[in-house]
Amino acid sequence: MQRELKFDSKLKNLLEHLGTLIPDNQHRESFFDYCLIPQPTSFRLNNLLSRSRNVKSIIPETFLSVPWCEEGFVLPDSRKIGHSFEHAIGGIYIQAKAPMLAVNMLNPKPGDRVLDLCAAPGGKSIQIAARMKNQGLLVTNESSSKRISSLVGNIERCSIANSVITQTKGTVLARYFHNYFDCILVDAPCSGDGILRKDKNFLRYWSPENSKRQAQVQIGLIRAAFHMLRPGGTLVYSTCSLSIEENEHVIMGLIGRYGNNVILRNSPNIECPTLPDHITNSLHIDALKGVRIWPHIHDTEGAFITQLSKSTLTEWPKIESDANDWPNTTVDDMPARRAIEIIEKLWERDLPRIPGQTLTFSGKQIVTQPKESESFKENLPFFVRGGMRVGHQYKQFYHLSQPAVSLWGENLDNKHINLTWPEVQQLFLGLPFKLSNITKHRGEIICRFGGWSLCKAMVESEGRKLNPMLPKVHHSEAVHSLFNYK
Repeated sequence: MQRELKFDSKLKNLLEHLGTLIPDNQHRESFFDYCLIPQPTSFRLNNLLSRSRNVKSIIPETFLSVPWCEEGFVLPDSRKIGHSFEHAIGGIYIQAKAPMLAVNMLNPKPGDRVLDLCAAPGGKSIQIAARMKNQGLLVTNESSSKRISSLVGNIERCSIANSVITQTKGTVLARYFHNYFDCILVDAPCSGDGILRKDKNFLRYWSPENSKRQAQVQIGLIRAAFHMLRPGGTLVYSTCSLSIEENEHVIMGLIGRYGNNVILRNSPNIECPTLPDHITNSLHIDALKGVRIWPHIHDTEGAFITQLSKSTLTEWPKIESDANDWPNTTVDDMPARRAIEIIEKLWERDLPRIPGQTLTFSGKQIVTQPKESESFKENLPFFVRGGMRVGHQYKQFYHLSQPAVSLWGENLDNKHINLTWPEVQQLFLGLPFKLSNITKHRGEIICRFGGWSLCKAMVESEGRKLNPMLPKVHHSEAVHSLFNYK
């Protein structure tokens, strides 16, 4: 009871603190009301997978589109989609609407050098990789050792091939990357006052003083990111906070260090209440170019996003090395190339190659990776992993990986089987099951349903039985389908 009263008191203080940003009484009351209502579930299609790109025709009209993300949708109900097979194979990513806008403003292109500075759990990195068509370089960095495993898992599940994952502080990363990246996203750790609809547990830590302490960390992050950005590049700063302290004041902290070298860009024209005059008069005029996503207007979590660039080169106080001088790897590792040729012979089809990437062995894993990955591994003490597993070696045999099946399974069209829904449910149990119809195929095949490539399986008992090769992490007794496949 005492804890509940404490939470009620903190909730009241938070709402009053944020309410000062809304001069209009009607808007303010609406904001207060929405903060107490759970937000709807939204998701984003992973357009790296071909089926994700053409599944829109069967998405129900009751699934509302996200206005600033054409591959984003909002569920009309509270169903749990984390157990859907589409989620398991990386076809969708569960994500709030607001973070999708940050990547839209970043606007990365295939072939760019991109940094996601605070990347875990990976949703925005996956969206960035899709925009880049898995090409170029995507450095996904996370400083927290507790969060790095979720980042690695989601990057793998969604078949991201152009990433290099690192684990260090942003200010340390800046010692290696000088005026290097075309695009940088800083989705900074924050007080979380904008996610009240999703998780009220943050209230136990929240206070105006904590927001100010967070802002000092955020200023350090954005200054480091600004140094790593090349002149003319794009930096997007975002938080899931609505406060002035963690947003406009952070931008002013950047301007205070770099002055006219900071070029604030206009944000998209998105509806949001105008800040009160006494607040706007206290801020640098360029700091006002960001956009706030208010829960009561956009029916999502609260957020702040702003976009900027820089005009000239910058220097960093401490230099460990310079990634601009590191050599790229331009040729495949021959043992890895031969292993892929054996896999291609087995499946009787050529596997696609991603432009600008090379093949290598990482232990027993066959990996396709950005051309920069090997030099990063040699020069960065906080390197975690690079690229995507295409296959692996087991004794003298080579096998296709699950990420490769999700990404390229449609290309292996001569060795596949279309399953019924009851068979899909059996598949996700991870146990051998009897097929409803005998198949002519033998050995390894691709299992499909609704146009999706689900996983590999081994045909047994002269075509009467299927032994799934679905990773154990995806085994489920509650698997369901997000869409209606006829």
